[in-house]
Amino acid sequence: DDPWFDGVGRYGTFTLDAPDADVDRYRYGINGDPVPAHQVSTSGGAARQVQILPTRPGLNFVTAESFDAAGNNSSEVRTYMFRVKAGQPERATWQLDEPAGAAQAAGSTPPRSLDLRGGAATGAAGVRGNALALDGVDGHVATGIPVVETTGAHAVSAWVKLDEVPQGNAMVASHPGNSRSSFALFYHAGLQRWVFNHHAADAPGNVTRAMADTPGGVTVGEWTHLVGSYDGHNQRIELFVNGQLAGQADVTGLWDARRGLMLGATTNDGSPAHFLPGALDEVQLFDRRLNPEDVAKLYQHQMVGDDPSRPAVAVFDLDEPAGATRVSGQAEVVPATYQGGVTTGTPGVAGKAAAFNGADGYAQIGHNRGTPFDSRRSYALAAWAKITPGSHQGRKAVVSLLDNQRPVVSLFYAADKDRWAVGGFDADTTDAQLIYAGQPEGAAHQDTWAHIVGVHDAVTQTITLYVNGNRIATADWTNARFADRPLLIAASELSGTTGEYFPGTIDDIRVFDRPISTPEVQQLYKQRPLVKARWKFEEATGTDPVTSPDDSGQADSVTLEGGARLGTGWIDFSGLELDGVDDHAAASVPVDTSGSFTLTGWAQAAAMPGGAVTVASAEGDAANAFSVRYLPDTGTPDAPGSWQIALPSSDAADASVVRVNSAGFYDVRQWNHLALVYDGLAKELKLYVNGVLEETACADDDGDGEPDQAGCEDLVPWAEDALSFRATGELQIGRAGTSAGGFGEYFPGVVDDVWAFQGPLSDDQVAWLAANWFDVPTQVPPGG
Repeated sequence: DDPWFDGVGRYGTFTLDAPDADVDRYRYGINGDPVPAHQVSTSGGAARQVQILPTRPGLNFVTAESFDAAGNNSSEVRTYMFRVKAGQPERATWQLDEPAGAAQAAGSTPPRSLDLRGGAATGAAGVRGNALALDGVDGHVATGIPVVETTGAHAVSAWVKLDEVPQGNAMVASHPGNSRSSFALFYHAGLQRWVFNHHAADAPGNVTRAMADTPGGVTVGEWTHLVGSYDGHNQRIELFVNGQLAGQADVTGLWDARRGLMLGATTNDGSPAHFLPGALDEVQLFDRRLNPEDVAKLYQHQMVGDDPSRPAVAVFDLDEPAGATRVSGQAEVVPATYQGGVTTGTPGVAGKAAAFNGADGYAQIGHNRGTPFDSRRSYALAAWAKITPGSHQGRKAVVSLLDNQRPVVSLFYAADKDRWAVGGFDADTTDAQLIYAGQPEGAAHQDTWAHIVGVHDAVTQTITLYVNGNRIATADWTNARFADRPLLIAASELSGTTGEYFPGTIDDIRVFDRPISTPEVQQLYKQRPLVKARWKFEEATGTDPVTSPDDSGQADSVTLEGGARLGTGWIDFSGLELDGVDDHAAASVPVDTSGSFTLTGWAQAAAMPGGAVTVASAEGDAANAFSVRYLPDTGTPDAPGSWQIALPSSDAADASVVRVNSAGFYDVRQWNHLALVYDGLAKELKLYVNGVLEETACADDDGDGEPDQAGCEDLVPWAEDALSFRATGELQIGRAGTSAGGFGEYFPGVVDDVWAFQGPLSDDQVAWLAANWFDVPTQVPPGG
């Protein structure tokens, strides 16, 4: 029952205390024993606070012990355990997958989701398109992952329509903490006007309000545009109503609210309250102040960002159709515009990439201003790069954040030392010093793909270089400076002159507006999908055993056992025919199931199964690392049943198991395309059936809030906070391991064209595999 806290990439404050008066220091550890590197001094056993960054999603723990002046342990090791979520997704990604001749590279971001709760419903008429309807009783939407860091500049924009004059406070948007919200945009019933609130602490009282001088500005049944904005430089909050400044107030004592985002409600001491009776539309959040020009654009339904400043970190259009159980949004990202000698559509580390000529070719993100992150705060930059062999001179920038005279930070290749590095200048002057963390000399290897990551940690004031998932070096970074300038790909700029052109190929650039941990860097290194196996089941050779080849070039043949044979398939000609009794096929597990991976294939049951059956599973010692199953609906014989993925968190019989289900298909006795997609970075599991991620909701035609059919439950084909482990046994096609150490759930029918990818496929890539049946090449599908 312990809560899941946010999260990886966000520091938490922990208190070390001791009852003994002779204690003069504490030593602590993060997911391990206390170590000398983590030591703080004290006097008389007084409490000390330390900042700790969780390194992984799921269970983390802190250990601590105390010492006296003589160096004696004055306590045994104490342990505090806590659980954290995967944390903020990347701020922006440019995969550079455009075809030949492209003029720019589109940016993208992972989706953010808010769950509908109580009397919240999608599909209402909006100010444009659909909107979110709220009943004013208990309806709201929420997520446990915060969207903005409320100690810095931030803003929220929303369109709201009231169905009635609220009798109590009615919330539009809030960023809650444990007791109170850091910010809240709402209608104040007592003051009879719109208000933008800030609490000075996570406790009742200490409220500052930006609002109009007099009551009013509220019209029932009409759409009103509201913006609440915090100016971090001047420490001032502002409220705009229908594009006009309505009020402002100076604030102090801001704090970081980490209990997520709520629309249509807030929390008081952890309980939802102040529900909005009406509708919301086009909610946007920003990690900066919105000026009057920005507000005017939003009032006219225009995009804000690129120039003069950063676009929204989250946009919720609320255009979902009626019946959805969650709403989705994502950050806005500006494209990277190519300049000079750039060749797009070249082979990348996976999919396509962009090649730069090293003379004048580069790409620019933003125009005159508009970097996607605040360089004073923590951030991370990641990219794949391959430098063209040659006698290069000087620095060659992979990614660079500009300032007027000298760049703030760059990922670069140092030609004189043949190494990758991350660094920047300590001031924006021509005589500034370059500070960097780099590889040993001669370690870069030209004409070889390298994954390069630079992580700036504003708390420890350091910058760290990772290459190919390995932590290489760390440098002190005590003078982080802000520059609202463009981000360049394959070049940098000195005193207004573009240079340091990169001669080579660049792929998959990602920006985070938080520090990322070593395990996350390792997941990024594995993130681009690579084909690790494909069994087409078009031919079989040998007699004991009978094998079918792997078409991926990995030479990982699958063995047909128990009488399994080739029969009529779906893709091309043949498929794997299984009798449901003991037939199956087995191969070594081609992917690391503790990281990002995808498994796809076609399945058709010969008859309606009488119980649960498994299409594919991966063996562990005590549990299946995953299993892709079919579950019949025993209460309704004619019902389609459901496909399910089960993903245990560890290799233990009593491990917690995440299950996702889908009934979005017609009949198990017809061919169905199944895809398991696990994102190890976001810790997200998805089940696609026939190329679609389809949620099935129980019918409630009589409107009583209960399913019309007894025993019906909504089937949701995705899950967050899904933890996995590495399979140690074999990949089983057509059966699953049992808790007794044997096998069961044999599949009766045909399985065809099974693929395994290291890395998560995108929605488009899964849909492409489900839609293409002839002459499908063995390569990563298009649409990444």
